[in-house]
Amino acid sequence: MTERDADGTRRRDLLRGAASLGLAGVLAGCGSGSDRSGSGSGGSGSGVPTESRDDPAVYAGFLDGNEVVAIRDRVEDDERPWKAAYDAQIRDADRAVTATPSSVVDDGSPDGVDEHRFATGEERPDYRAAVEMGTWVRDLGIGYVFTGRERFARKAIRLLDHWFLDPETRMYPSGRNFGETYFSIELHVTLPTLIYGAALVRDSPRWSAVGADREALRGWIETYLADLEDGRGKQRYTGAVKNNIYAWWILARATAAAYLDDRDALTRAFDDWREHGFDQLEPNGLLRHERQRVDGLEYSVYGLKALAFTAEIARHYDVDLYGHTLPDDDASALLRAFEGLCPYVTDAAEWEYGTGENGYTDGDRTAAGSVYELAHSRWDRPAFEGVVESIGRPLYDRRILGWTTLTHADRFELDVD
Repeated sequence: MTERDADGTRRRDLLRGAASLGLAGVLAGCGSGSDRSGSGSGGSGSGVPTESRDDPAVYAGFLDGNEVVAIRDRVEDDERPWKAAYDAQIRDADRAVTATPSSVVDDGSPDGVDEHRFATGEERPDYRAAVEMGTWVRDLGIGYVFTGRERFARKAIRLLDHWFLDPETRMYPSGRNFGETYFSIELHVTLPTLIYGAALVRDSPRWSAVGADREALRGWIETYLADLEDGRGKQRYTGAVKNNIYAWWILARATAAAYLDDRDALTRAFDDWREHGFDQLEPNGLLRHERQRVDGLEYSVYGLKALAFTAEIARHYDVDLYGHTLPDDDASALLRAFEGLCPYVTDAAEWEYGTGENGYTDGDRTAAGSVYELAHSRWDRPAFEGVVESIGRPLYDRRILGWTTLTHADRFELDVD
């Protein structure tokens, strides 16, 4: 982040000066212009935003170029809470550079199942591979947009090519597992991370250098989104309990639609979120179907994350799901859910329902704290600040966002709206 030329000049300042002269492409490489669908350089001519814009790049709805620029400024000034999270993020990106790619093909498949299909089985090898690859690609992508280091983008693109595009190793573009069910929670919680990472490196010039086809990836995501949406209005979801699986299905659709900048598909996802996303919300703010599970506290946070992450995507498209209210209730439904779980995420001893065989672990607690970075950024309430501070920043989301304290903490301090 603080790379310097021989004369000690900060690379950030060089990039900004060059951008003002139209020369940033010389420093950061050549890119493919800008649009709101996840590509765009913020004026630099590469995939690295260097200055605030009226039309910032939007990275699959989870982050945008203006936020990157504002956070980078805070990191350059060693400001809390961003600097420690940045250091952790770059450490993880450096590790990911050495990662060995894996795919649904590399680990075999159940008998009678095409090896290119995502297969859910007892050993869950494809799920584990998707988690691992998504983590690496996201870490590399975030590292890239914050530093401009093309080695991060190059590695991410190679991993994306291995998972999505290479004829020998690619996964078929399906929103369902080999059992033809729409309830493929393993896909709903893993593919969005890969797509987020793909959006972060989308404008890097390394696509051609690596020999990967950026347009083919777009086609893959279009087919995947169509398959996800094929479950909409069918008995598989119409008659189903609207629990965390339903919320993650909506999030998977919203992530793909944001990558494609498909506004109609985004609208459909947001409409479904409003119509049924809170069917299980109780007056006390708890999620009925999640709290009743053996590991009720962890699953409650798990369900809350899917709802909150979709609201975060909507925010980047000027749609306020954070403020959505239910009939006969003036309070935000999402706020009610955050407030309902707030006493328990830091003190599980107060939770009267199940916490599972392993109890409420430190990992569960940290994962819970990470989503409260979003709540604190949206509502700036002492109770939410108390959660993130008591658990301890920087906070990490093991599902999609990674070091959430870097990308989503204290938005009200960034002056990006």
